[in-house]
Amino acid sequence: MSNESSEKIRHPRRRVIIVVVAIVVVLALVAGFAVWWGHRSTGGQTTTTTRTATVERTSLVAGFRLSGTLGYGDAVALGGGGGVVTHVPAAGDFIAAGKVVMEVEGVPVFLLQGDLPLWREIGPGVAGPDVAMVRKALATLGFAAGTEGQQAYDQDLSNAIGAMYAAAGYPTVPPSTEQQTLRATTLATLGSAKDSLTNAQDALAAAKNHKPSQPEIVAANNAVNEAQRTLDAMIRGECPGDELTGTTGCTQAQIANAQDALNLAKAQRDDLLKPPDTSAQQSAVTSATQAVANAQADYDKALLNTVSPQSVLIVPEPEVRIDSVQAKLGLAASGTVLTWTKTLLYGRADLTDAQRRLLATGTKAIMTLPDSTEVDGVVEELIDAKTDPTTMQQIPASARITINDQTLVSGLGVSAITISFVQDEVEAALVVPVTALMALAEGGYCVQRPDGTLVAVKVGLIADTRAQVESDQLREGDEVIIP
Repeated sequence: MSNESSEKIRHPRRRVIIVVVAIVVVLALVAGFAVWWGHRSTGGQTTTTTRTATVERTSLVAGFRLSGTLGYGDAVALGGGGGVVTHVPAAGDFIAAGKVVMEVEGVPVFLLQGDLPLWREIGPGVAGPDVAMVRKALATLGFAAGTEGQQAYDQDLSNAIGAMYAAAGYPTVPPSTEQQTLRATTLATLGSAKDSLTNAQDALAAAKNHKPSQPEIVAANNAVNEAQRTLDAMIRGECPGDELTGTTGCTQAQIANAQDALNLAKAQRDDLLKPPDTSAQQSAVTSATQAVANAQADYDKALLNTVSPQSVLIVPEPEVRIDSVQAKLGLAASGTVLTWTKTLLYGRADLTDAQRRLLATGTKAIMTLPDSTEVDGVVEELIDAKTDPTTMQQIPASARITINDQTLVSGLGVSAITISFVQDEVEAALVVPVTALMALAEGGYCVQRPDGTLVAVKVGLIADTRAQVESDQLREGDEVIIP
């Protein structure tokens, strides 16, 4: 690496440090060189021990180191929806979305992933973004929940809720108190509607099956026959009462009246013999059938599966770690029932204002665990210092460091660690101790071989009392004098 390129990656603050170090080194080297030259000028009368160092090819890291902690992050509270607690998780448990986190009155409370808190029951007639969120959460778990983004509750969503319960070992979805009341009411309405339909159907069947009795038929026929005989007699001129009045023949009016009497007798007989009119009964059956259908639909809706704040807790993560449990067995699940954290461990360190200014997101960090294992990470978040509005205490700035390989810290839990922040780094560089550098009169630096030869070098990154050097005349494994 050239001196120009190495200068580009150095932090401005480190340039100041390097200059100070260089001045100290120059002064030390000048004093040492004077002593060495004095020894030469005396013809070697004074005997000294020459110290050397081996030129290495290695990585060189510049930065600063802080004490920190390994943890899961700030705990988040979850509130309960009421009811007596009958089962709670243990602190430290890991619970994935779709699993039961606790039980209230023997009814499971599931964990679902989402961005919105659940503030109402998701059931028939409900529509909105919370419905779409529950649908997406269930679809993510592999349940067929219907069209993605659909904001109206439907049968598909009900089926998916039932599938989640079944997957957790619950054959049915326990109804809420409201659902129990609704089911009882709609069932009673359905029973009453079915009874009304049965009565209407019976009335229709009775009307259809009604037939005149034989005496009624005989009487009707007799009436027709009698009217016919009367009419026939009048047509022959035999009018009733002629023997009393001494007159003969019938008037046209009398004959017309006799004809009307015959027509009426025939009409009455036809009405008696024709099929009955059941239109009224059929209309009653139709109305009763629709009432049953409506009642059945209402009851079916009451049987659909729902979720509510009492049966589901929403978190933004696919899996959480239970940090603490406030809910107590036998007590109401109100207020905060538990707190949770993310499941991934990460590093954290408090920063001074100056250290905060030296860091940026993406900065590499090396975390040293309690067993001296080193784990790589990167600065994910930098939080500025602030004042707690409640206590008015100053909260220092801090850095959050993600861990590249979680398997290296699996099972470790909350621990004290050391965090080294890497501001500059070079790999496969030729490195010598800073004390091996000697200032040249014409400017720049050199190192001295044991045979007294001076080798000019370009100085690159300086860190941890070592310096990166570049020279065509210097190789890994060469020895250089430390004055």
